[in-house]
Amino acid sequence: MKRLLFGFLVSIFPIILTHPLYAQDALSKLNMMEIVISNLVSRVEALEKRVNELEKGRGLSSAGSTPRVARKEPPPKESSTPAITNGFEDIGNGFFVRNVRFSPFGSNVLCIGEIANRTEKNYRFAKFTLEIYDDRDLPVKKEEFSIPDLPKESVKPFEAMIIGVEAGLIYRYVIRPD
Repeated sequence: MKRLLFGFLVSIFPIILTHPLYAQDALSKLNMMEIVISNLVSRVEALEKRVNELEKGRGLSSAGSTPRVARKEPPPKESSTPAITNGFEDIGNGFFVRNVRFSPFGSNVLCIGEIANRTEKNYRFAKFTLEIYDDRDLPVKKEEFSIPDLPKESVKPFEAMIIGVEAGLIYRYVIRPD
């Protein structure tokens, strides 16, 4: 996809791309577009998942008149100190993160890091939720992101754009697999 968009830019803007500063700016904008599209894809997939769960949970009984009530299970308890191995922090379900950092990007923040898949499954799209908290431990923002092609026993870099949050508000973060 990146090559296709770059080819499009080269064919449309040959004069602009001859200047190195404009080319670098165009490439950084292209990278940001790729991140935004990836975030949008993961949001649409999450919405599809929620709609499917609602359709299953709101299905009618065999009589056809009484809606079924879905049972709610309590959320799993979080340990106060996550396990850390080889620089990686355990985020659950066989996934681990390291080198997580936040970079200001205009009025947004770009979260960058690495995720290790230590499960027995190859993921076409591994989905995660990033929660941001302020210094009073109040939730600031919750974003979903996905990492394409995450094979088992691999480590891949990730980027997640946090829209409308200033870097100074971020005191603590939590990444969870979906």
